[in-house]
Amino acid sequence: MTEHSLEAGQSELRQFLGRNYLVHSIEGGLYIGGLAFIAANTVLPRMVEILHGPAWVVSLMPIMMALGFGFPPILTAHRIEKLQRMKPIVMVTGVFQRLPFLFAALGLMMLTEQYRILALIIAVFAPFISGAVGGLSVTAWQELIIKTIPTNRRSSLFATRLIISTSIGLAAGGTIAAILDDYPGTYGYGILFLIAFGFSVISYAIFSLVRETNFPMRNMLSKVNLRENLRKMPGIIKQDRQFRYFLVSRTLINGIFIVMPFMAIHALRVLEKPDSFLGNLVAAQMAGGIIGNIIAGVLGDRSGGKIVMRLSTMLFILVSVWSAVANTEWVFMAIFFLFGTAAYANDIGIVTLTLEICPVEKRSTYLALIAFVNLPVQLGCSLVSAVAWTLTQNLPLLSLFTIVFLVLSTIFLAQLQEPRKNPVLR
Repeated sequence: MTEHSLEAGQSELRQFLGRNYLVHSIEGGLYIGGLAFIAANTVLPRMVEILHGPAWVVSLMPIMMALGFGFPPILTAHRIEKLQRMKPIVMVTGVFQRLPFLFAALGLMMLTEQYRILALIIAVFAPFISGAVGGLSVTAWQELIIKTIPTNRRSSLFATRLIISTSIGLAAGGTIAAILDDYPGTYGYGILFLIAFGFSVISYAIFSLVRETNFPMRNMLSKVNLRENLRKMPGIIKQDRQFRYFLVSRTLINGIFIVMPFMAIHALRVLEKPDSFLGNLVAAQMAGGIIGNIIAGVLGDRSGGKIVMRLSTMLFILVSVWSAVANTEWVFMAIFFLFGTAAYANDIGIVTLTLEICPVEKRSTYLALIAFVNLPVQLGCSLVSAVAWTLTQNLPLLSLFTIVFLVLSTIFLAQLQEPRKNPVLR
């Protein structure tokens, strides 16, 4: 990377910053906002339950899309590191990333009466397949963010995306309640999937307006193949202590997926509410998300992702403790409000820290490694959740397991130096 090429790349980055910031914000806001209609921690677990799916499937629903994203980056990282342009591959995979939502909608609306199990399979695997296709190019999308948005604007970008999405989510709460009231059962859930698909299509059209720049420039690793890249990955974890602290802390945050899948189901049982009450919980979660986005956006731009991760983990611990003893409507609404604050702030903190802690020359490999290591921990937490719930139906026990994971996460996070305060060719 020459000084001239770096200077030219920075100039181009500044030239198109306003346009790219706006496009990334609106596109992401619409896509994530559309997913609020099939909220993974409230709507989808209940959908599986009414389709008579087993508890282990219920426990997987909050992480199905993340599971899909986990493995493919390992297989494509070495190729993405050879690419000079990132947008084309994201455009191609983006088409197939969105189609599973349409198939799930049609399955739930047309097949459940005669082919309930088939409809269940299609709906359950829709977020997984979407994630898997997206995972083929997720590191390219992350590289595209780096090439179009400077370091000190990324936290606010992700916050803006999520503020738009949570604003849509507030409207989604009322819409979910109305649809499930008017169309009880699986047909109503099919309509929710159809709405999510519609939002994803609009987001794709807007994403096409991103202007890719030539920043940051880097040496191309054209001689590295898949086998060589895989062989080097354990050494990365062994040699890079700061990355190791981040990796362990980030994966342990998955402990929230032990209690999360059954929080909404537990609330419906304790309060003896119909499915339409899920809309209220989603609205509360989205309202909390707006607050979390604002706080995380400001803190992240000023101080980096570590402080945001620390704050969100503390809130997750509070949510886990409080959900174990909740028994009134307003308390559950408050819990889901705080959960939304923590979840959206956590997303911003993680992605901000992730993009800054990975070295430029091997960034795609680092990003793929994070996604891959995260995968078995997510599965393990879901397994713990399913087994504990099946055997005990006891939410406080699930909360206890979650708290242990989150406390350990904070211990490892404390060892990590904020990359922005200690830049070493990142």
